[in-house]
Amino acid sequence: MQIKITAFPRTIVRFLIMGVIFFTIVGVGIQIGKYVFNFQDEWLNLLFNVDLEMNLPTWYSALMIAFCAILCKIIATGKKQQGDRYTKDWQLLSLIFWFLAIDEIVSIHEIFIIPEVSQALHLPKFLYSAWVIPGTIFVVWFVRRYSKFIYHFPPKSRLHFILAACIYVGGALVMEMVGSYIAQSLTQQNIIYALSTSVEECLEMSGVVMLIYALIYYLGQWVHQLDLQIEILESVSKPEQHRI
Repeated sequence: MQIKITAFPRTIVRFLIMGVIFFTIVGVGIQIGKYVFNFQDEWLNLLFNVDLEMNLPTWYSALMIAFCAILCKIIATGKKQQGDRYTKDWQLLSLIFWFLAIDEIVSIHEIFIIPEVSQALHLPKFLYSAWVIPGTIFVVWFVRRYSKFIYHFPPKSRLHFILAACIYVGGALVMEMVGSYIAQSLTQQNIIYALSTSVEECLEMSGVVMLIYALIYYLGQWVHQLDLQIEILESVSKPEQHRI
């Protein structure tokens, strides 16, 4: 059986961006309603507040990151078949994105947010969310680890990946620091902090959308047609193979 799927990067990105815009507008609307008009709806807040976990924006972001992991794995598989020197880089990228997708849901990074430790170390206000310290170290390691890798891309793809990384890190790290500063200078219960978290999540999701576009575009430039095989094994001795 052969199934042909045609992917248009701009069309995919257009739909994903619509989701980002939707969740951002709804999230901002909820915060304005809460702090300006004193209107609060617990269910709307639980479902759409981008500063909370395990809700619709969180799952939307996590699924997009997981899609990035799958795309990296597909590329890594193809590179391995070609004996490409950067196969392990793609495999590691896939693992990193799987971790980020899981972290988006369960917030593993928040283990590092310990107010007592931040106070004991006399950390500045913008570092009060202490996870940004190991996060910054990871970004530095990542840049050094993938500096040679990124330069083997064609110029256009290289620009796509760098832009995606800058947007994502700008949201995940820079805006997190801004939010920490606002929270410690004022409180978390004000519209300024609420809007800063909306900007943070919007940048993170936008960075992931840009990365999806970069991966699909690169995949399309690398191979115009992807031949994917799926094996369905009913038993060890009788494999049945479907070619897609």
